[in-house]
Amino acid sequence: MRCANDWGSDVSGSVYDAVIGQDRVIGTLRALATSPAHAYLFVGPSGCGKLTAARAFASVKLQGSEDADSRVATLAMRGEHVDVHELVREGASISIKQVREELVGVAGMSSVESGRRVTIVDELHLLAPFATAAILKTVEEPDAQNVIILLADDVPAHLITIESRCVRLDFSAIDDQLVVDTLISEGVMPALAESVAEMAAGDLERARILVDDHGLAERMAMFAAVPRRLDGTAATALELTTEILEVIESAMEPYKRAHAKEIEALEERERTLGLRGAGRKRITDRHSQELRRARTDEIRSGLRIMSRLYANALRDATEKTAHHQMDGYVQAVGRIREANLSLGRNVNESLLLQSLFMSLPHIHD
Repeated sequence: MRCANDWGSDVSGSVYDAVIGQDRVIGTLRALATSPAHAYLFVGPSGCGKLTAARAFASVKLQGSEDADSRVATLAMRGEHVDVHELVREGASISIKQVREELVGVAGMSSVESGRRVTIVDELHLLAPFATAAILKTVEEPDAQNVIILLADDVPAHLITIESRCVRLDFSAIDDQLVVDTLISEGVMPALAESVAEMAAGDLERARILVDDHGLAERMAMFAAVPRRLDGTAATALELTTEILEVIESAMEPYKRAHAKEIEALEERERTLGLRGAGRKRITDRHSQELRRARTDEIRSGLRIMSRLYANALRDATEKTAHHQMDGYVQAVGRIREANLSLGRNVNESLLLQSLFMSLPHIHD
């Protein structure tokens, strides 16, 4: 299993080989290899490969080729190259303090090794609105040797001006069947690959983590049982929310184990080779981000299961089904979709789930 940051000597060929299911985007990136453009915006759902593609593109910009075996590529694809800075939000949003220190400040620095610097800003959609002007100024007035790659799940209204200054590339969610096929090619049993793909919701890296997650079936069953346990009371909504969040927290253990292995590998490289530009803080910050995202992805996957159940209940409705029940199923799908969107705005997950469960109808057997 390869995590997003697990890049070793077994990789050969092009750095873009690590980007799965985005052939159209990769074709565009190849055409942009020698482009004078300095600002790029990658837009697509969480887990679609934006960060991997950004690291690959950064590697190409630094070394002038797609060679995946080089030292530059190895470090860039791990997120550890001294001339590639990755801005990872520290709180609920990307603050103006972070923008000034990690984007504006870094953009004015000279490269250490490659004659060029690349800054990758993840989760731009969570940029605090009052920090927009600081990023816009940097994008509009770049240093000639700096490239900025912005990653966003979507483009809120306050980011439209920034978008207009960038070369935009749109990523699509990875098809479930492609996730299944990729996992099977990596030795995963077909039945497990299908279950994992359903929970991963188009996120291949998360799917690889879930392969070793023995609590997956329990969490799928828990979310699937929610519509039939609902009774419209706050007590039941709270009980369901508490159960789900506790199980999700236990599901973070595979991520924590993968993170521990990465720290061990970092320490070994520091002891044997020395490692420039890959401080522990950068890696631990990324780990914190990955855990936040993993928790959100767990909820999104569960909501996806519930939405499918309500859609199936509507599809299976007969002439004897009351009109108010059918209307309730339609409204449930819409409310689940709204809750899914709200997760990207760093809402309180417990309150979000409780409110959602209070609003959803019971599915009758």
